[in-house]
Amino acid sequence: MTDEDDTETNEEPTLPPTEAFRLLSDGTRLQTLQGLVELTDAQGHRSEPVSFSDLHAQVETRDSAHFNYHLQELRDQFVEQTDDGYRARYPARKVVRAIRAGTFTERAGLADEPIDGSCPQCGDADLRVSYVDEKLHVRCGACETGLTSNDFPPGGFEERSLADVLHAFDRLVRHRVSFAADGVCPECTAKMDGHVTTDIPPEWGYEALPAFDCVRCDFSVLPSFGMLLLDHPDVVSFHRNQGDDLREPPFWELALCVSDRFTSIESRDPWRVTVLVPGGDEELVASIHGTDVVDVRVA
Repeated sequence: MTDEDDTETNEEPTLPPTEAFRLLSDGTRLQTLQGLVELTDAQGHRSEPVSFSDLHAQVETRDSAHFNYHLQELRDQFVEQTDDGYRARYPARKVVRAIRAGTFTERAGLADEPIDGSCPQCGDADLRVSYVDEKLHVRCGACETGLTSNDFPPGGFEERSLADVLHAFDRLVRHRVSFAADGVCPECTAKMDGHVTTDIPPEWGYEALPAFDCVRCDFSVLPSFGMLLLDHPDVVSFHRNQGDDLREPPFWELALCVSDRFTSIESRDPWRVTVLVPGGDEELVASIHGTDVVDVRVA
């Protein structure tokens, strides 16, 4: 597909952001959206329209005229009105899910807690986890290596043990990298621009890293070159033949993911990187051009 074939979209938003947030600033409207989504979710996959009376019953106001005024304010952008009632549009569901996730309303904190596992850098079993400013950090207490630091919503702690939180965090980061490498923003689904960056904090210990930036919302994913290989079928098969399952340990325990031990920069203009992974009598060789894995073979 050429640029000329790209789907044309209206560059101006249908609703200015200030107006959208004004609509959401009223408690009755937020209750209305929450009630509408809850009633819709209760129907399962049927998604039948919700009647005015059923929706009104979800909101803390007896004045039907007052309720109707706020409901009409939400129409078009957040609520679809049909002959049979009302449906929540996608923006309404996103708002309610963000509220449920605690993205805008909750705070969480976690001190330097010991966790199971061994550091892939020094081999010591002194891993530590902390949660500050909505980021989960894993480091080695022995060699003081920071193994990972990524966004994690505070709602992810609810009704989970620490082990379950770490499992969810591991899967979340893996999927973010997979989405980004496929050119899809894991935050808003717009296109991701992949490139190689050398703008890296010195304490991270990398000369270069693949970087993916969303062209719409500026969400960024900055994995290692090794993480680009995690779900490649030939890489998965290679490790399985060695008796290893790449999904079993969290990614921060895999040297392939959190170090450049196996990475060699072959060229900088253009960027060409080789990742060599030993395994018994064999060695996996992966060639990465820019941020694209172009070849994986066993030598």
